[in-house]
Amino acid sequence: MIYGKNLEESYVETTVPYVDMDWMAAENYLIVNIVFRGEVRRGTYEFSIITPHDAKTFKYEFRPSRVWNAEKSVISSQDVIYMVMPDRFAKRNAGEVSDGVDIENPNAWHGGNIAGMTDSLDYLADLGITALWHTPVFKSSAYHGYSIEDFYCIDEHFGDIDDYRHFVRRAHEHGIKVIMDVVFNHCSIEHPWIKCPPMDEWINVQKEKTITNYKVTTIFDPYVSVLDRRRTVEGWFTETMPDLNLNNKLLRCYLTQMTKWWIEFAEIDAIRMDTYLYSDKEAMIQWQNELLEEYPHLSVIAETWVPEAAYTAKIQNDIGKRLSESSSLIVMDFAFQKKIGQYLDGKAIYDKESSIYYHFVYDFLYSNAQNALAFLDNHDLPRWYDCIKSKAKLKQALGILLTVPRIPQIYYGTEFLIANDGKRSGDGSYRVDTFQYVKTSGSDEIVIFLKKLLQWRKTSRAVAKGTMKHFVPYDGIYVYFRTFENEKIMVVSNGVSRPSKLDCTRYQEELYGYVCGKDIVSGREIDLTAGGLIALKRNEILILTLMKSDYGK
Repeated sequence: MIYGKNLEESYVETTVPYVDMDWMAAENYLIVNIVFRGEVRRGTYEFSIITPHDAKTFKYEFRPSRVWNAEKSVISSQDVIYMVMPDRFAKRNAGEVSDGVDIENPNAWHGGNIAGMTDSLDYLADLGITALWHTPVFKSSAYHGYSIEDFYCIDEHFGDIDDYRHFVRRAHEHGIKVIMDVVFNHCSIEHPWIKCPPMDEWINVQKEKTITNYKVTTIFDPYVSVLDRRRTVEGWFTETMPDLNLNNKLLRCYLTQMTKWWIEFAEIDAIRMDTYLYSDKEAMIQWQNELLEEYPHLSVIAETWVPEAAYTAKIQNDIGKRLSESSSLIVMDFAFQKKIGQYLDGKAIYDKESSIYYHFVYDFLYSNAQNALAFLDNHDLPRWYDCIKSKAKLKQALGILLTVPRIPQIYYGTEFLIANDGKRSGDGSYRVDTFQYVKTSGSDEIVIFLKKLLQWRKTSRAVAKGTMKHFVPYDGIYVYFRTFENEKIMVVSNGVSRPSKLDCTRYQEELYGYVCGKDIVSGREIDLTAGGLIALKRNEILILTLMKSDYGK
């Protein structure tokens, strides 16, 4: 796609060897489609745009395709994802003030940048993080990045394209995969497409500016009205975020090639697709299958914001059936976020101690429950610690998050007990700056807890690949086991705010032959044979590596 003025009567000449070339000319756009003759060699070629009044020639470089290593890039339950919002996470040259920066305004730019993310990689690797998901860094009308003005340009608030490529390379050197946040559903109202669309059907409901109903349940609802589903998919996300029409083949081709370009040029590992269900389902399936032809097992994390396990499983199952066998579609488990909150804050409608147990009961609905992303909070939700306000409960929640059969995601600043400002004044208040924490952290209680847990998790095949068996909670205590070959883990979570005792005799079908359990955080060894009782503190969690009678011999 070439931008310009008075292009409606233009045509194209090129030194690229081709067998066919056609173009669509509009007032301010020229969309060129080229079918190569054989394999185009590496090198720089010329394109000439010729109009009745002028001509312009520019150079375009063809580079070798990336050697795609699916094994190194795929996101799985062996990973732990750390999610950051670049504007709020870390910044280099903290004294510099960019245009539009106002740290007192939660909805303005705060100055975080890509260089700051790069500087934080040592800390993240030491913590035990294996993948980093960042919100969009494209040129944007807003600090959060989801209001995109140019899909090929890094916003100057964050840095430039060389900064981003350097960040990805350094992340890989630290053993950290990079997940790029992408948006197909909408763009910024300041995007050139909105001021002058390449064609009439480029944007949905452009004149009415109908806002979406935010009811993504309409996508699979068997009784849905045409009106409701159409408004979900075609309505504008906000008045300043127009809805893109993914039924337009040229637009879909543009967005597909854009994602391929970032995979090649920046060597990102995976894509998180924002507002996945608001986009056209058929278009998303076509996009993923085309990417998978070139990048087998490429992971796509789909934002699937419905807090019900049945619905999330339905998305994974139905869409997964239509993707190639090499697909890695990861759905976001919003239901887990809801249930873990009920389990620890006591707000479940009934039987709060069992709310998290019942969540995993429904894993039979998934084709692959371990390919679901679990989390306590993210950039669209209130800070989890702000709601719970208990270090013990935070450790408990993190311990469960990191040991159940899911892909775990941690929101930046969780380890520093970050809370929102309490005003509930919009999403901006959930996105608190962590500039003062990242470089100096290391001695904080939760940081120490997380580091021990995450570094151990890297070595545990039982957690990464193992089966799970859990027991109906008794007296507020939830117990489950993860097993892979000769490794067995026992997790004990006291879900009530009072001391309790665990009667090990209830779990003999899993404990038979085991005499000792070593807590991976404290190093404490617990005798599993002495009287069968384990004393638990209020809201305590134990993650025990089980050992048989020949331990130490």
